[in-house]
Amino acid sequence: MLAERPPVALPRVLIAYDGREPIALPAGLDLGVLLRDTDLPTLIEATMALDGVPLAVDLATVRGLEGDDAAVDFVCLRLGIGIVLARRPAVAARVASLGGLALQHVLAFDSTGLARSLEGHPRSSRIGSVVSPGLVLAHMSRHEFERLPPPILAYGLIDAPADAWACLAMADGIVLRPDAAVSFLNHLGPESQSAQNLLTTVAARE
Repeated sequence: MLAERPPVALPRVLIAYDGREPIALPAGLDLGVLLRDTDLPTLIEATMALDGVPLAVDLATVRGLEGDDAAVDFVCLRLGIGIVLARRPAVAARVASLGGLALQHVLAFDSTGLARSLEGHPRSSRIGSVVSPGLVLAHMSRHEFERLPPPILAYGLIDAPADAWACLAMADGIVLRPDAAVSFLNHLGPESQSAQNLLTTVAARE
């Protein structure tokens, strides 16, 4: 059972991936893959191909999986995916009960949507927040930001490297599309402080 394992760590950068094209991650950086907008057979194949890579899944976007306990059990226990983005509190709670890291969707297009999302947040151990759109983090008040249960993942509208770093300054992790990830990683020189920041977490885990 996942519940017997140490808490799952959220990578600093998750690259969004539908599993349809080959993907390779540069070594030595705190990167993972977010599987989304795909179907169940492709999800299974991608999980096998990415053995050893930190994986997350946006459960509601996988065709062929219902948002229920059976779906959570399959991705967490059978596929070994430790991080699950959930739209329903019951799904997040199930992930947490298995020892995985659940990230409850928090819609932050405006203060009303943010408040409603937080009202339904389970707020328990192993359940963090995925804020959408991620760029809103930079415009939240301190009070709003402090209400977000950690860890916090910024998800959506993060395209330019400057936006990525702005979100990383506040969030525990960000989601980038593959093209945005390439642009972001191209701005990382091996001796830069930015690269060192992404290397730190990896070194601490070894």
